[in-house]
Amino acid sequence: MGVGRLRETGNGVRDLIHPSRRHVLAGAAALLAASPFQAHARAIEAMSLSEKLGHMLLMGFIGSTPQTAGADIIEAHLAERRIGGVLFLRHNVRSSEGAEGLAARFRAVAPQAWMALDQEGGLVQRLSRDLGYTWIPRAMQVVEERGLAGAEMVYGIGAREFTAAGFNMNLAPVADLHDPDNAVIGRYGRAYGTDGEAIAAYASRFVDAFRDAGAVCVVKHFPGHGRSRGDSHDGFVDITETWSQAELDPFRRLIASGHAPMIMGGHLTHQQLDPTGVPVTFSAPILNGILREEMRYQGVIMTDDLDMGAIRENYDQRDAVLRSIEAGNDIIMLSNSAAPNMELPQTILRWVEEAMEAGRFDEARIDRSVARILAARIA
Repeated sequence: MGVGRLRETGNGVRDLIHPSRRHVLAGAAALLAASPFQAHARAIEAMSLSEKLGHMLLMGFIGSTPQTAGADIIEAHLAERRIGGVLFLRHNVRSSEGAEGLAARFRAVAPQAWMALDQEGGLVQRLSRDLGYTWIPRAMQVVEERGLAGAEMVYGIGAREFTAAGFNMNLAPVADLHDPDNAVIGRYGRAYGTDGEAIAAYASRFVDAFRDAGAVCVVKHFPGHGRSRGDSHDGFVDITETWSQAELDPFRRLIASGHAPMIMGGHLTHQQLDPTGVPVTFSAPILNGILREEMRYQGVIMTDDLDMGAIRENYDQRDAVLRSIEAGNDIIMLSNSAAPNMELPQTILRWVEEAMEAGRFDEARIDRSVARILAARIA
């Protein structure tokens, strides 16, 4: 059953893209999507395929100080424009000196590269109080104890420290709905509540604070992870029975107000939104059909880490990368931690060349992603 033929169900799914509107929405989306491409067409035309793919790769590494082999390899990839950004996980951030030294080293060879980490607040903040940074409360605590004015203040402090430390991409905020029974969002107070308008109000303060400090935010986890009953770090999470259209509301509001420069899809399955059973990460009906066409989103779509259990245990890396591109993702996140491959960008280039030869997608598909990424860099 295609997305355009969905009917009302008990959990609120209804005609997200009505067939009679599909051609209108597709035409509007194509027209809107043309603007970033036109603005950057000359720069994109001058790039090699390797450099274009580099813009699409956010890659992790092993090491927590600048004087490591992992840092040497990342620096080389950045210098050769084989990757467009670096993902910092907990094992990379052991001290403020080490993390800031790494970011400085990488940005010295690639000043515009993304230096990305999770800095939501609460238990999910790599630049932690233990390392000398200001503590950011978890989302629910901000709502209960600080209010919107307090949110602006605490996020402003955190954002300025974030960019002063050398980082410019925050894999936050969470725009999911709160459910106390949820094992990965609700249990840790990572969501701002159950009302879409309130969630968007707090998330927009978060995005504004980091934007003002010179960083981009990645709103997550589309189309909604808050009511799920599993953790996609461990395996696929099926949201078919728990998800409702209300979970799209915060994303709609943030898109409409210009507070969703980037959106991360979740490793979630929904049998009615995409009956093939593939996760959102690989779902063109969800990413292109719902997010791009129905919700008219023009920004950057990013995968969650393809090294997470939900993907790694069900797909080989080649298949995961190519499916991500086919589905409409612009940035491919690979922590490269499960089975580190120091030549991963070169390997991905070969996979993409083979896929293009086989007709799975063409270079114009890559160009559209690069245009959106370039637009986000200068926004």
